[in-house]
Amino acid sequence: MPRACSSCPRSDVGDAELGGFAARGGKLLLLHGTGDMLTSPRTTERYVEALQASVGAAATDAMLRYYEVPGFQHAASTVFHVSWDGLGALERWVETGKDPGDDEVVTDLAGVPGRTRPLCRYPTFARYRGTGDPNDAASFECAAP
Repeated sequence: MPRACSSCPRSDVGDAELGGFAARGGKLLLLHGTGDMLTSPRTTERYVEALQASVGAAATDAMLRYYEVPGFQHAASTVFHVSWDGLGALERWVETGKDPGDDEVVTDLAGVPGRTRPLCRYPTFARYRGTGDPNDAASFECAAP
């Protein structure tokens, strides 16, 4: 079967050769659940490290935002089922330059419906501040490991 774009370079799932993508200003958002037992988040961490080795830390930082969501599993979860407008975040980043950074929030639709958590850029993680509603993203900060 022919590819949709015959002049586009082929990119496999583990392909960290994204120099051309980065050079053209490409943007990539990755989200992975820490509860994913099918594909470990360590795999995605290694992919990010491979990108950094391939295109450099600065280029990776310019094109990639990677978030790990505590408790989120592979696709559907009864612990923390993520709802997030990732496409909207990507669109704002590309079209207006608004970096999603640590400003994104995910909402739980299953475990505790309405519970929110901040999306923290890897390697930081959402840490409870010790006060406030533990089901509200505002009660968390993005902390270094």
